[in-house]
Amino acid sequence: MRFAKSTLAVTIATASLISACDSGNSNTSAITASSANAVPTTTTITVERGPLLFTNLVDQYGFPATSQGNGNYAFTNNTPVYPLKTTGGYIDVNRNGIIDAGDIKAGELSLRSMDYGNAVTIASTLGSDSTIQAKLLTLGFSATQLANNTPSQDKMIAALSDEIYKYVIQNNLTDMSQITTAVIDTLTPALKSRIASYQTSTATAAQLEQVLITELSASLTDQTITETIDTANQSNVVLVLNSLPIYSLTSEQQDSLYYMWNEEKLAKDLYLALNAVYPANSLQNIANNAETQHVNSMEGLLAKYQLTQNVINAYNQANPTQVPITQLSEIPAGVFTVPSLQTLYNTLYQEGIISANAALQAGCKVEVTDVTDLNQDIIDAGNAKDLVTFFEILRAGSYNHYWSFDNALIKAGITNGCLSAGVDGSAFPDTSTKGGGPKR
Repeated sequence: MRFAKSTLAVTIATASLISACDSGNSNTSAITASSANAVPTTTTITVERGPLLFTNLVDQYGFPATSQGNGNYAFTNNTPVYPLKTTGGYIDVNRNGIIDAGDIKAGELSLRSMDYGNAVTIASTLGSDSTIQAKLLTLGFSATQLANNTPSQDKMIAALSDEIYKYVIQNNLTDMSQITTAVIDTLTPALKSRIASYQTSTATAAQLEQVLITELSASLTDQTITETIDTANQSNVVLVLNSLPIYSLTSEQQDSLYYMWNEEKLAKDLYLALNAVYPANSLQNIANNAETQHVNSMEGLLAKYQLTQNVINAYNQANPTQVPITQLSEIPAGVFTVPSLQTLYNTLYQEGIISANAALQAGCKVEVTDVTDLNQDIIDAGNAKDLVTFFEILRAGSYNHYWSFDNALIKAGITNGCLSAGVDGSAFPDTSTKGGGPKR
């Protein structure tokens, strides 16, 4: 049973250690200043390799955008702080707005915006590097074009995207930063040829992309989605997961659903509780957006398998109460159905209320714990594709949240970020900016 295992991926530090790591700095103004005077608005961003569905699009501080379908995402009531970055998702090869057979997992391919613009593409990712941008300008591109145009609307951008993507796949690259100026120099003849070919072609960008995917089919076999998934409502990932078959779950797999609902609720409840004491954009935004959505989605999976939860009475753990799925939202904040996670919440809350930086460090610990548990959950999920898919989505979110807390700590004067909390997520895909430097 999952509940019998040790649930702590990190050793809980003492309050005195957290206090020492803070160096007396509890100022979060560096985090909140950029959005203090933001005017409520909606910023729409288009994300394309082909249209990228269900990617995790976040701004510099980890604030997530909401999917609007067909590769469009919206930052609502919060002006995003550039640059924007993506993690995970699915490339909609046939551009039909749903994830179905022949579409491709984006995997570790992470895209980013330039320091402005309304598109996140391979072109904007390249254009965010000033030396590479200079190379592309000599090929006839403009900076505005790189920042705002997508492959579906601009055949020059489509040609650039396809040629670079071909190189990425054929060379097994997982990080766009591996595309250097030297690579651009090497690819320049091929780029010029593809641009000329696309500009004179009567085919659409989608049709040209299909040709490329066919060309790369042997290399993409492991990433191609072979099972049809209905995504009638792109904003609700539960509908995607529910469209997959109902699998025969082992007790271990069922426990992983119970457990992860609690763990996502822990993140949401803890961040909101700490934010009430030490307001910080990273705590508030992650809790109110990503973690809230994750809790709701986990409830959808529990409902799919008609599973219930035993809530542990906060004052009498020997007297659990069975709670139907429809009443999970009534479980009070800070109360969990897994005793070990109840202990983790209580411990991290006491550590986090010491100072503003301690609150952020508690967030680092939660996200490292999440990733460690999800890594095992993905293995344990086996052939249950709905569990695997959603656990991968949760893990991508935890990567982003870790780097958001890391970045917030650095801006608050803690030079080694989350490492000051005694946890190390340096191996996680890096979706922070941190000055554009390498991961520690």
